[in-house]
Amino acid sequence: MLIDSPEDNIGGQRSKFDVMATILHICQEGSLKNHIIGKGNFSDAMANHYLSILLYHNLLGPSKDENGRTYYKTTAKGMQLISHYMHIQSLFRRAEAPSSENKPEPLHQPSASVRQPASSKKILVVDDESDISSAMKIGLEDNGFVVNVFNDPHAALADYRQGTYDLLILDVKMPRMNGFELYREIRKVDEKAEVCFLTAFEMYGEEFKRVFPSMDIKHFIQKPISMADLVEQISKITDRE
Repeated sequence: MLIDSPEDNIGGQRSKFDVMATILHICQEGSLKNHIIGKGNFSDAMANHYLSILLYHNLLGPSKDENGRTYYKTTAKGMQLISHYMHIQSLFRRAEAPSSENKPEPLHQPSASVRQPASSKKILVVDDESDISSAMKIGLEDNGFVVNVFNDPHAALADYRQGTYDLLILDVKMPRMNGFELYREIRKVDEKAEVCFLTAFEMYGEEFKRVFPSMDIKHFIQKPISMADLVEQISKITDRE
């Protein structure tokens, strides 16, 4: 797929990299999420998925307009990724036309990210989406946290040891065992576990109160969320505790 037009359909069988590169293309001047969905012809859940990955990697940046609507704009890092993507596409085109004498420009090597000093704060992330959890791990570790990730909540529960983590970040919507059920099981072995739920839906806060009326949970983080905002919220929780 070539990014020649913002009208490109980014659904179907295209690779994840194609999808993310096209979203970055659409958002070069800033875009509302429903505009991205309209251009891409895919679901709101898919939009949250890919926006989360791009936000965690600082390829998109959020901002709000005077009406409080959230816009997503491609960052300088995201623009560089588009440039690399287009370069790779040009290599494929040249391979299909070997008679061309034009040589591709060398890739510009991005500077390595600067890691923050190590932190004693250890975080457990449980999310069945491996690309989401790996992006979160990279972003949090770049900001000084020690992060352990599980994509299977049952494996996370089997490995869990009381007092190991300063904060547990649990995705709410997971197959076989959702975040609430995992939280309930963890509380049986660690009554002091500090938990933050990651969800794309505000309604889960009320659902939690209904299902677990005796349990006190103060932290719900709604995604998609930028890494900067996620780090800020997590830092407030862990510093306070």
